Amino acid sequence: MADPSLVGTHLGTTTFPVDRSKVREFALSLDDHNPVYQDAAAAHAAGFGAIPAPPTFVVSSAHWRSDADMLSALGLDLRRVLHGECGWEYFAPVLVGDELTETRRVSDVTSREGKRGGTMTMVTIKTDFTNQRDELVVRQTDVLIETGGSQ
Repeated sequence: MADPSLVGTHLGTTTFPVDRSKVREFALSLDDHNPVYQDAAAAHAAGFGAIPAPPTFVVSSAHWRSDADMLSALGLDLRRVLHGECGWEYFAPVLVGDELTETRRVSDVTSREGKRGGTMTMVTIKTDFTNQRDELVVRQTDVLIETGGSQ
């Protein structure tokens, strides 16, 4: 079970490329056929310097990392962990050709009694995505919930 002493804990850094084919696949998986995600001319006409990635594209970084170390560092029992929430703040476009580096850290740990008994622990993880120029482009906030079960 995670505890408040984990606030500030660094949970890893991963670097990954923003590849044109992956941006296209991601957009199509969302059933988004906007040509801006597939065609450089359409992207330029829309004011982008290159093909932009759809807003939630950074979730693709999960394919570049292992979360086993993170769960171990937090002391969470994966059998009782739920993904409770995810949100994003956008600071600049993510573009094809960028190389993003994600840095994850624990920003909060709280607990409360569950309605069905047991204590629930909520762990908030902030992930900053910076581009190859070290510019913050996206901040993702996730809340993991470890259920306590009945007592």
